[in-house]
Amino acid sequence: MTGRHFAGVSAVIAMTWAAGGTTAQEHEILRAVADDFFEARIDHDPLWATGIGDYRFNDRLADPSPEAGRQWLVELQGLGTRLRTVPRRKLSPSDALHREVLQRLLDAAVIRQQCGGHLNLLNPLDGPQLALPLAPVTQPFRNEGDFEAYIARLRAFPEQVNQIIDALILRRSAGLTSPRSVVAKIPAQLRVHLVADVTRSEFFRVPAAKARSVLSAEKRDAVLASLSDAVRSDVIPAYLQLLAFVEDDYLPSCRTTIGISDLPRGAQVYAALARMHTTTGTPPEEIHQIGLREVARIRSAMESVKGTIGFEGSLGEFLNHMRADPNRRARSAEDLVRRYDEILARTKPLMSKLFGRLPQADCVMKEIEPFRAADSPMAYYHPTPWDGSRPGYFYINTHAPGERTLFSLEALTYHEAVPGHHLQIALAREREDLPKFRRYAGFSAFQEGWALYSEGLGEEIGGYRDPDQMFGRLNFEMWRACRLVVDTGMHLKGWSRERAIEYMLANTAFTRLDVEAEIDRYIAWPGQALAYKMGEIAIRKIRAKAEKRLGDRFDLRRFHDALLGEGALPIDVLERRMDRWIDAETKPSSSP
Repeated sequence: MTGRHFAGVSAVIAMTWAAGGTTAQEHEILRAVADDFFEARIDHDPLWATGIGDYRFNDRLADPSPEAGRQWLVELQGLGTRLRTVPRRKLSPSDALHREVLQRLLDAAVIRQQCGGHLNLLNPLDGPQLALPLAPVTQPFRNEGDFEAYIARLRAFPEQVNQIIDALILRRSAGLTSPRSVVAKIPAQLRVHLVADVTRSEFFRVPAAKARSVLSAEKRDAVLASLSDAVRSDVIPAYLQLLAFVEDDYLPSCRTTIGISDLPRGAQVYAALARMHTTTGTPPEEIHQIGLREVARIRSAMESVKGTIGFEGSLGEFLNHMRADPNRRARSAEDLVRRYDEILARTKPLMSKLFGRLPQADCVMKEIEPFRAADSPMAYYHPTPWDGSRPGYFYINTHAPGERTLFSLEALTYHEAVPGHHLQIALAREREDLPKFRRYAGFSAFQEGWALYSEGLGEEIGGYRDPDQMFGRLNFEMWRACRLVVDTGMHLKGWSRERAIEYMLANTAFTRLDVEAEIDRYIAWPGQALAYKMGEIAIRKIRAKAEKRLGDRFDLRRFHDALLGEGALPIDVLERRMDRWIDAETKPSSSP
C-alpha cells in the first residue's frame, strides 16, 4: 500500500497549487506527499471514496483486519517522514498552510490507528453493519458497470465479516472489549436485514429500481438475477454469521463498564482522542471544568426565557414541563417533515445576509432510513460529492415522532443544514483552487464548532421568532455544554451511564429517548462530543476579537468569508490565520 501515485490525479492537483515563494523542489515534494496521502486515504476507505464522488473503488470494502491496520500505520508514518523533509522556512505562505494542515491530518490519522483497538469497531452509529446498507445512497447506478461494482461490493461482505470477527477476538485477548450497552444494540440492527424475500432487502430495493430505469431489458434481467443471488448467497449469510457471533460469543464477554479509561492505557488514549477532536492542548480535566461553567451560564439564560414563557416554578420543573408537554411534540412524521421543510425554505434566501460567497450546491431534506432510525441522532448532514451530481442531504429522524420536541427544529436546521454544515462543507468542496486533501479535510472542532456557532446566527437573520424557539436554541447549546461534562465524566471520572443520563435530563429538556441515544453515542465515540462546544467557544472568541479591533469597520459577511475561506482547519491554526486577517483589515484601504 505504499508509494502509489496516480498521474492523472496528480496533474489535476498540481494545477491547484500556487508555489509562490516556495522553491520548485520543496513544492514538488509537498505536492507529491499530499497527492499520495489523499490517494492512500481513498484506498484505505473505499466507501468514503464513493461518498465523496470518487468511483474508482466502488467494488471494494475496507479491510478491518489487524494486518491491514499495521500496513496503514506504516504508510502514514512513511508519509510523515517524507513531509518532514520539506523545511517550513522555504515555503510560501500558501504552501506553509498546506504543509501544516497535511501534517495535522497525518497526525490525526496516526492517532486514530494507534488508538483503534480501544475504540468500538461494532457500534450502533457507524459500524460496518450500517455502512454497507447505506452504500446505495451514494453509489452511482448509471450503467451495467456500476451495478457490477455494487454487486462485487456485496460479495466482498462475507470476507469483511470474517475480518471483523477476527479483529474483535484479537482485541478481546488483549483485554479490549466494547461496553455491553453499546454492543447490545447491534443484534436488532443485524436482524432487520435477515429478510425471507430478497426483493424487500435494503440491498436490493434501491438498485433494482435504478436498474429498471437505466438498463435495457436484457441487461436488467441479468443484473437483477446477479443482485438477488449476491444478497441471498453472500449478504444475508454474512449477517447471520455476525449475529451468531455477537449474541453467542462476543456480547456475553463485553465489559459492563462504559468509560474508555477502564481499559488498559485508557486514560492516555482518551487524552489523545481529546486532543485530536478539539485540536487544542486543553486537557480533559480542564474541559470538564469549562463544561461546568458553561452549564451554569446557560442555566441562567434559561431562567430568563422561562420568565418570558410565563412559567412559574423551578428551572427543573420548567424543563420537565417543556419535555413532557404534548402540545410541544410532533403529531406525526408528516408533521415533522412539513415543519422542517418550512424552516429550511425560509432560511435559505437569508444566507446572503451572512456571506459574500455562497455555494452552488443545494441542500435538501431526507428522512433517515427506517432500518437505522431508532439508533440514529435527531438529524445530521451528508455532504455533496465532488462531481456535484446530487445535493447535500439534511437527514432528519422521523422515528417515534411523538417523542420529538418541536422547539428543537429551528436550531437543528441551522446547525445541520444552513448556515451550518452545508454552507461550510459545500464551500470548502467547491474551492477548486485548493488541493483535494484540503477540500475534504475534516477537523471536528472547526466543523462542529462552526455548526454550533451557526445556531446563534439564526438570531441575526430574524429566526427564533417566539420564546419556544429561543428556548430551543438555549436547550441545544446546553446540550453541547453538557457533552463536555458527561463525556469527560464517563471516560475520565468513572461516571456510570445512568449518572450521565440523569445529568443531561436535569439540565436539558430532551426526552429520555433522545438523552439515552446521546449518552450511548458518547460511549461509542469517546472524545468526539468535546469538539462542538470547544470549537464554538474558540470561534466566538475570534469574532469578539475582530469586533473589538475593527469596531465600525467590522463586516460580518467578510468575517464569515474569511473564517470559512480556507476550508476546515485545526482551531489553533484558524486562530493564527484570523489574527493575520484582522491585522490586514485594520490597515487603511489603498483604493482612492
